[in-house]
Amino acid sequence: MTRIREFLSEREFRRPLAICAASAAIWLFSLTLLSFSVESAARTDFSLSSAGRLLDSAMKFKALPRAGRNTSAGSDDQLGAVSQIVDALELRDKIRQLQSNPSGVLIQLDGIYGDELRDFLFSAENRGLSIIASEIRALPDSGERVLSVTFMLEPGG
Repeated sequence: MTRIREFLSEREFRRPLAICAASAAIWLFSLTLLSFSVESAARTDFSLSSAGRLLDSAMKFKALPRAGRNTSAGSDDQLGAVSQIVDALELRDKIRQLQSNPSGVLIQLDGIYGDELRDFLFSAENRGLSIIASEIRALPDSGERVLSVTFMLEPGG
C-alpha cells in the first residue's frame, strides 16, 4: 500500500491536489459572499419596511388639519383671498383667468417666473387655501423660461 507522503512527493499527484485546494477555496469564498448578500438583503427588507412605515406616518401627519390658518368658507371669501394675494405679489397683469365656482377658485397666470410661483403658493398656503388641481407648463420667452400655471384652489389644508 502506498503512503500519503509518497503521493505528495510525486509531481502528477501535486497538480490535481492544488487544483482541488484552489477550487475548495473558491467555493468557500463564494459561500461567504452568498451569506453576506443574504444577510444584507434581510437588512434591506427591514429598512424598506421601516421606510414604508415612516412614509405612512408622514402621510397621516400631512393629512391632519393645520392649526392657525384662516379657512374661509364662502367662495366670495376665497376669491377675495386670491385677489389679495395677486395684488400683494403684483401679478395682476399676468392673470389670464380668475373665477369662482362651487368647487373653489380657478386662477390662470401666464408669463410668471419660478420665484413668483413660489411666492404665490406660499401666500395661498398661509391664507388657508389648498390646491386641488393644477397644471404647470414651461414656455420659452426670449431665452428665459417662464411658466403658465392654472390652479383650482379651495379652503382647507
